[in-house]
Amino acid sequence: MSTAREIPLEVYGAARVLEPTGALAQGARRLDAAPPRRDFEIELAVDTLCLDSTSFRQLVEFNGARAEGISQDILRIVGERGKMHNPVTDSGGILSGTVRSIGSAYRDPPALGQRVVSLGSLTLSPLSLEHVGPVDVASPLVPVRGTAYLSWLIPWAPFPRDLPFEVAVAALDVGNAPVQTRELISERTRVVLILGAGHAGLLAMAAAREALGAPGRVVVMDASPSACELAVSLGLCDEAIVADLRDPLGALEQARRHGVPPADLTVVLVNATHCEMTAMALTGDEGTVLFFSMATNFSRVALGSESVATTARLVIGSGYAADRGDYALMLLSRHPALRDALGARST
Repeated sequence: MSTAREIPLEVYGAARVLEPTGALAQGARRLDAAPPRRDFEIELAVDTLCLDSTSFRQLVEFNGARAEGISQDILRIVGERGKMHNPVTDSGGILSGTVRSIGSAYRDPPALGQRVVSLGSLTLSPLSLEHVGPVDVASPLVPVRGTAYLSWLIPWAPFPRDLPFEVAVAALDVGNAPVQTRELISERTRVVLILGAGHAGLLAMAAAREALGAPGRVVVMDASPSACELAVSLGLCDEAIVADLRDPLGALEQARRHGVPPADLTVVLVNATHCEMTAMALTGDEGTVLFFSMATNFSRVALGSESVATTARLVIGSGYAADRGDYALMLLSRHPALRDALGARST
């Protein structure tokens, strides 16, 4: 990986920032998504947006589950911002597309005509859309027709030909969740608590199960009984507890009722807001909380830690997956039932 000193300044994306001056692409309010493609970029003919769970949930709820309203909101946001950067959730997702052209200064490019999945957030990817839909209100995969420009700093993965599209994108979208879960487990870890049993939660459970081995205990908590039942049926956890994670005292009571001790590692993967206090209350003082959910309010984490007097290590989830999703895809190959489950939940 290149160091910051070796990276030309224009590759950081500031050249496409329209507002405010001096910002980088992710934090910008507006990007210039118009042609031409720059020398350090590739141009993609975009076919699908995979919206992050938090953003998609907000769009569905705001539009009363009306597909046409969601389509119009996506078109509006991208038209106003030059990227799919939900102003309510401050999050985006990822995209897939076919390489249409390659800049002369782009390092290690994919092949022309190759279909790839961009692993960089939509919140930093210059994007223009000609068409959106049809939207399926049960799936964050949104068919589109448009153009994106990616600098060589934004990681991409070749589209896995041996997996259904829905499964591959679902895994790559949250590919760093299982990686970070695995890396935070040590020989002293005995209890891993996964909050949220969606795509990311299932992959994190699989990673925890492999890293812990038999003596360890993997517990999942989710508000959905069916999601908890699925996690147990897949053999990814030792126990699944139905609980409203927005209710810290209620969730803590449920954990104690089931004999779950304070966790050594808690991984927050819910798409609902106001779950920060629950995560910290359920974690031991020598433990770690990984906040991977885009619904996390980090001011609430920092200030709220005082109200539960926690000395646990509080870790921000990273969207950058150095392995380009390889570990997440490897977990799917090792767990065929998990692969099938991700496919069923993406349709």
